[in-house]
Amino acid sequence: MYLRDFRIQNYRTVKDLILHFKKGLNILVGENNVGKTAIVDALRLSLGWGSLRRDIYFSKENDFHIDRTNPAQITNEVKFDLLFVIEDESETAIFREMLTIDEDNGETSLQLHIRYYLDVKGKLKYKIWGGENEGQQISNEVLQLINYVHLGALRDAEQFLKPFKDSKLSRLYSEIETYTEEQKKGLVKEIKTVLENENWKDFINKGKEKVCEHLDKTTFSDKTQKIEISFSGLGFAEILNNLHIQIPVFDKDILDKDPTYEQRYLSIWQNGLGYNNLIYIATVLGDIKQKKEKDSNSYFSLLIEEPEAHLHPQLQNLFFNYLSELSTNQNFQTFVSSHSPTITAKAGLDSLIVLQHISNETFALSVINSELNENNKKFLQKFLDVTKSQLFFANGTILVEGISESLLLPIFSKKIGINYFLNNLGIEVVNINGVAFEHFAKLFNSSDSQKRINHRCAVITDDDRKNINDDGSTRAGKVKTLETGLLKVFTGEMTFEYELFLASKYNQTLLLEIYKEFHPLTVITPDKDEKIYAKNFADKVDDQKSKSELAHRLAVRLENDQSAFDNFIIPKYIEKAIKYVAKNE
Repeated sequence: MYLRDFRIQNYRTVKDLILHFKKGLNILVGENNVGKTAIVDALRLSLGWGSLRRDIYFSKENDFHIDRTNPAQITNEVKFDLLFVIEDESETAIFREMLTIDEDNGETSLQLHIRYYLDVKGKLKYKIWGGENEGQQISNEVLQLINYVHLGALRDAEQFLKPFKDSKLSRLYSEIETYTEEQKKGLVKEIKTVLENENWKDFINKGKEKVCEHLDKTTFSDKTQKIEISFSGLGFAEILNNLHIQIPVFDKDILDKDPTYEQRYLSIWQNGLGYNNLIYIATVLGDIKQKKEKDSNSYFSLLIEEPEAHLHPQLQNLFFNYLSELSTNQNFQTFVSSHSPTITAKAGLDSLIVLQHISNETFALSVINSELNENNKKFLQKFLDVTKSQLFFANGTILVEGISESLLLPIFSKKIGINYFLNNLGIEVVNINGVAFEHFAKLFNSSDSQKRINHRCAVITDDDRKNINDDGSTRAGKVKTLETGLLKVFTGEMTFEYELFLASKYNQTLLLEIYKEFHPLTVITPDKDEKIYAKNFADKVDDQKSKSELAHRLAVRLENDQSAFDNFIIPKYIEKAIKYVAKNE
């Protein structure tokens, strides 16, 4: 079984949110303070109800939702509703106390409902039931079959890897099935036998003599205290609690060259933070895998906040690919919250859940339930690199055709006014390297707010009338049909360079001056007709494949020359696009 639907109501920053998960790996992405931690904690509260080692509790003071627009409006009931998909017929019997049958289509599922509320005296109460009807009790035996392991964002891997009671490492060893209880007792006996040999006995007795020498002098002769000194913690569990991980310094092939070489070890605190995190996570994964193999009837999940912590991008990629493969093959569900565009870019799109908090409302786009078709997903999976994936964390998106627009738009926005500066507003300019806007547009243009990213998106494109589609429409005309939902299309008459040149006399002078810097011998034919002159310039730039160089040099000039910055005129369609995304103007 796996958790498919999770509804959260009135918990912390979340007023009402429905999340749709898939089997295997699920990745919660979004900007800071959008509710990722609240969702993870809601999962912990719900999935850990039957655990003997609870690591989170509901807080009466901090966990009820407060309406940010109305401080007096405080709710007094939190609701968690979970729906699990049945994958094996045996789960119907094992979790029968959670069984629900849809009367309309006869489909069966497993449901878990949890309520935290305040009674008339203000005392915190709770209710939990299974199935569809409130009051259907769930036994502790069934609740104990639902398990999770949580790795928090601020985890101290070094601390967790030190020996301590019931550590992750000791748990892993204590549950190795291939060793029977008799074999475990035998291992303990072997250690005790070593410590009871004559050398150790002699060593222990020498210390005991030094204690007794003084003890005899400080007690009455007829009440002398007798003591024995032995090793503590020689039970199997105590021995496991003292296991610790070390890092070997030398590779085996180096040691094999000379038998006199001895291995040396680094302690965990001497190792890098990133690799300590990987060691800790690997220990947890080993424990989960072993538990799942031991008890295949139980539901297991792994909750990791910010798995990218202390890992460089390539190592993030390697780790995340393995995590995805393992969670699928070993049949446990994984929930990850992340700020990493590296992870987002490498993840399967169907694993992504994009979170946004807008006007006191939380939105969650499960890409698997979006209006993207398979062709759209294949395209986006190929072209959503680390840079483009930043749109999932942005407050707005502008889609452009090429590098020229992406270089210049941030500077243009600053010229419009500091309140429109894209960088300060968290608005992402995405260069799609072409005109395949449809694949990206479907992330924004659904009329259903549950099936789109809920921030404004502008498409900036050229009409480029020399390129006519088979149906007789222009490029811009075809893109214009995508304009629904939160997506709007802004077009120039021809190309970007044409529009820049045509915007003003000052623009013409500046652009020609810059172009002459790296093409001093090029002749651009002037014309009394401003549009023809602009076309001559744009065609020459295109013919000499100089668009990116021109944009780069123009960007540098506008950033460093105040006069150029003040006098340069931004084409109207560019200005409108920026104002729409920045301020909905």
